[in-house]
Amino acid sequence: MKRESRMGEKLLINFDLGIGRILYWGSIGCLIVLFMVISAGVFARFVPFMSMGWFDEIVELAFAWMIFLGVAALWRERSHFFVEMILKWLAGRRSGPKLEFFLTFLSLVFLLCFTYEGVALTSRVTDRSAILEIPKAAFYVTMPISGFLMLGYTFRDLWLLFHGRTSLWIQKDKC
Repeated sequence: MKRESRMGEKLLINFDLGIGRILYWGSIGCLIVLFMVISAGVFARFVPFMSMGWFDEIVELAFAWMIFLGVAALWRERSHFFVEMILKWLAGRRSGPKLEFFLTFLSLVFLLCFTYEGVALTSRVTDRSAILEIPKAAFYVTMPISGFLMLGYTFRDLWLLFHGRTSLWIQKDKC
């Protein structure tokens, strides 16, 4: 039974690492696309070698995916912006873990609303981009995808806090 438990744990760890790589390299790939397309747009203004009418559509698509993949990557690693002064001040006190659980629960509520609205927005969109005719849903689907991933990691954090592992943010600083 323990061997099966370790295999399941190893599978989850590998799955998490795979998601982390996809988020990391996906956001970096989008940044590279942004750099290349914007550089080509600037160059095309001085040396008009081709039409850049499609420029805005690719920039908008790459920027949206870069932002939301990057946010999910930061959420996964607990590296996003967080005001931790009060949690550090309450470290070692009984109220510290309670506050941390409450803040994580509030994050869960926000992410549930965010993900729900992202799914609703993506499912309602029917139009296409003007020049490349990319479905607008491709621009918005990154919101529910990142929302679902951040929900999963928030459930992980709540599970860890509920089972006695406190100070997720403070422990991260020691790593």
